[in-house]
Amino acid sequence: MPRPVVIVLSLFFSLQLKGQINYEHFIRAGRTDLQKEDYLSAVKNFNTAIYSKQDGFEAYFLRGIAKFSLGDFQGAKNDFTKTVSMHPLYVRAYQYRGIANDRMYDYPHAIKDFDKALEIDPFNPEVFLARGDTKMQLHDFFGAVADYSSAIELDADMERAWLNRGICYHLLGKHAKALKDVDQAIFLNYFDSEAWAKRGMIKYEMDSLQPALDDFNHALTLNHDNPFIYFQRGLTYLKMGDTLKALSDYDKVIEMEPDNALTYYNRALVKSLQKDYDGALADYNAVVRINPMNIYGRFNRGILYFEMEDWEAAEKDFSSAIEIFPDFVGAWINRSAVRERMHNLRGARKDHDKAREIIALMNSDSKSPEVLYHRYQDSVYFSQVIEFEADFVSGNMKKGRIQFQRVSIAPKPNFLLIHTFPLADSIAEEYKKSEYFDQNISQFNANNKLDIRFAFTTREWPVSQQQAMEKLRYIDSTVLVVGRDTAGACFMKGMVNSMLQNYTKAIHAYDKAIGIDPEISYAYLNRGTTTFELEDFIYSEQQYTGSITISGSKLGSQKQARLKPPDHRSTLSDYNKVISMNPAMPFVYYNRANVRISLQDFQRAIDDYSQAIRLEPEMAEAYYNRALTLLFLKENKLACQDLSKAGELGITEAYNVIKRYCNK
Repeated sequence: MPRPVVIVLSLFFSLQLKGQINYEHFIRAGRTDLQKEDYLSAVKNFNTAIYSKQDGFEAYFLRGIAKFSLGDFQGAKNDFTKTVSMHPLYVRAYQYRGIANDRMYDYPHAIKDFDKALEIDPFNPEVFLARGDTKMQLHDFFGAVADYSSAIELDADMERAWLNRGICYHLLGKHAKALKDVDQAIFLNYFDSEAWAKRGMIKYEMDSLQPALDDFNHALTLNHDNPFIYFQRGLTYLKMGDTLKALSDYDKVIEMEPDNALTYYNRALVKSLQKDYDGALADYNAVVRINPMNIYGRFNRGILYFEMEDWEAAEKDFSSAIEIFPDFVGAWINRSAVRERMHNLRGARKDHDKAREIIALMNSDSKSPEVLYHRYQDSVYFSQVIEFEADFVSGNMKKGRIQFQRVSIAPKPNFLLIHTFPLADSIAEEYKKSEYFDQNISQFNANNKLDIRFAFTTREWPVSQQQAMEKLRYIDSTVLVVGRDTAGACFMKGMVNSMLQNYTKAIHAYDKAIGIDPEISYAYLNRGTTTFELEDFIYSEQQYTGSITISGSKLGSQKQARLKPPDHRSTLSDYNKVISMNPAMPFVYYNRANVRISLQDFQRAIDDYSQAIRLEPEMAEAYYNRALTLLFLKENKLACQDLSKAGELGITEAYNVIKRYCNK
């Protein structure tokens, strides 16, 4: 979505322009995007439709569908809530809001939404199906069966109702009914690999292994790119005693999904049984890298180290498991054994006594075992320490599903006021999306006759050395007043050199500009940003060169003094100067927040991001960086709201972060 541009136009013209936007055109365009599964484009089109018609409930509803498809369940729920506030009898909005609540584990509100939808339309099979799914999550299998049965009575061709009712029957121990229902689902949609795989899972759990294997094999003929089916077939091979084929299937999953911690974990278990300790250790290392807080990864790696007689590494892993989950009896017992091997008899006895204390509490007649876990009642915490990263999404990555792509999660950098050099048509539109303007810059761009156009951006503008040198020569020959520099020309020189990362030249030029005219607030902004980048660059270089030693030389006795990170005083001084001169400039607050993040002054950084958003409510970068800061502070709920807004405004990486931190 193009960034907001503040241009000096009359209010009348702005209202006329808004009215000229064709609401129906953008609704149709967004619908087309939904059909093509290009959900990012769909969000942008529905944003435009909403801008043109604030009471258009259809645009909010469809944008909610797009956000849901991107994994932004909270954002979708917000849009569905807006829809029902405008159209209280719109059944689909209640239905999909219920599904969004289900995905966020808010089952009571999900049931409430489904009940409301059925109150309005009591003959809607899709709502019965959705409510049945939520009841199954609540382990209300009888209630789920009743809802699936109602869905089937209303639409006997709804294969998912047959499939899910079959799963419920299986969970109730009614295996014959379960297989009959799943058979019917397959009959209705023979080419549904999911149905074949789920029937295979039911047969696997019934110990009907060869028929289960046959179903998994057939499922893979229908969808050979689905890692989940390979994983399930691997489990089946393992149960049949064929470890080579099991490992082959696990290898296939990891080839498709390099960050699937559950598969690494299972493969490590198999390799440990085969005495392939090095291979198992590599897999456990991968588990811990992907899920640092997972107690099972660290605990089992500790056991492996114990087998390898690496007592120090084993003790460290058991200690980490205890730190994550202090009442983990097995970790205390195993650490006690390790410490005994290390001749730390006092520590071994202390760990042994602690284990006995926990066991006694668990076996106490007067207290239920739940007493032990009172400090771990937060289900999000349990998910964090127990669940492995295992999405099994490789086979389902489709256009627009940005949340499944692997991206680097990092804050957006500082704003710099740049000269927007002309770009090739193939990339021009993409870079324009990251441009911002304030009133003064917009006026300058509209009125100057010097072939110069400015914009604020956080992106590194793709300018070549040749383009930059030509621009600098142009400034020297055209912009400079004969015989002396002008503040504007010096500022321009600084700007071009900043874009080339010629930091020293840029700062020198800004210094000259400010010396000639101390009132150029943009020169302070750019000087602060350039100084910040230079100081970080120097610090990174010092860290890198400080880690290099002459090959073969060991200088361990002469430990290098720890480098102090830069304090960025001059940058903060420049930003504070800008604020004193132009307190309504949102970009300087955003930049100052980034500096404060680097100084670990998180609360004041949040304050600055918030001020930037107040001044520029559609600054996507500020929402995104504030969200990452809130995540660091474990304020996930607030962070996820910001991530939803950042995604809506065009920060596509927000959906990756939402998937990782907001839907578990």
